[in-house]
Amino acid sequence: MKNRISYVTPIFFVLLTFVMLMTGSGTAIAGQDDAAIDKVRLDFNAAFNEGNAAAMAQVINNDAVWMPPGMAAIAGKDNIVAHYAKTFAKVRAKFELKPGKIQLCGDWAFMNGAFSRADTPKAGGTVKKVSGHYLLVLKKQQDGAWKIARDIWNGPVKR
Repeated sequence: MKNRISYVTPIFFVLLTFVMLMTGSGTAIAGQDDAAIDKVRLDFNAAFNEGNAAAMAQVINNDAVWMPPGMAAIAGKDNIVAHYAKTFAKVRAKFELKPGKIQLCGDWAFMNGAFSRADTPKAGGTVKKVSGHYLLVLKKQQDGAWKIARDIWNGPVKR
């Protein structure tokens, strides 16, 4: 009888741990990641609207790749930040990555949704409004923070 208990007890604890993970604890962790990922979206929006390329760098992974429509891919955080600095020198933008669906896959996450942007040329001229859809691929960093590893969006749709 004593031998049976010694085998049953560890199995019971393994099953109990598995049930706890499946019924709530895993959901709490996913919820924390969802909130952290959505904060990246909000921080990106704020930096874009401020015209602050340095602030945008805080949410971009070092080996990120941006894939803008009709252009060559932009590889590396420094090149992406330089691209935004050049853009912000010419226009003031009102920009929004709208909330999107988040899917987690280990240390990677995918978020997709709609975006809208209105660019006002600093030199004067007509405001250019565009909208479309985006796909962000985010990578969890060693410190637990999430950063954008890939940004893909479709061609602008004039409004």
